[in-house]
Amino acid sequence: MERPRKRILVERLADRYRVFCTYTAVVAAVTIALMILSTTMDATARYLLNNPIPGVFELNEVLLVICVYMGMAWTQIERGHIRVMAFLMRVSDRTETKFNILAWVVTFIFLFILAYQSAIGAWESFQIREFRWGSVQMPIWWAKALVPIGCWMMNIQLIFDIWKDIEFLRGRLPKRMG
Repeated sequence: MERPRKRILVERLADRYRVFCTYTAVVAAVTIALMILSTTMDATARYLLNNPIPGVFELNEVLLVICVYMGMAWTQIERGHIRVMAFLMRVSDRTETKFNILAWVVTFIFLFILAYQSAIGAWESFQIREFRWGSVQMPIWWAKALVPIGCWMMNIQLIFDIWKDIEFLRGRLPKRMG
């Protein structure tokens, strides 16, 4: 009988981080439900009563930020982002892993720049307590802070992905799916 393989550090850390990202993904999913509900109620009120609900558009703008940026790292964990598999299906696991590492590094750099710049904008927005003017005043400074937070969360996941792929190339991890 074969003994189970001892899990290495990256697997244990990534599993703990996955739990955290699952919670933020649930928050993202709830915001989708709220967007659906608020839009349905607004459209129904507009159609039946000729009286739209004030602030629904502004609310949904903020909810969209939560939905996208709080679910981004979990989507990476689940390999839910768009990938072109037609080419990768024709190469070896090692070559595919090398392409994945390249893609993860490029994505990391892009998101690092985006996180840095959006953090500057979020800080400025926080300092002035920025509001979105529309049919109702909606504070947006806190939502702007979610952009860099979501980018950092995604970058943490990319670090785990790169680390796992390097461990696979070193022969310390079996090939994982996705």
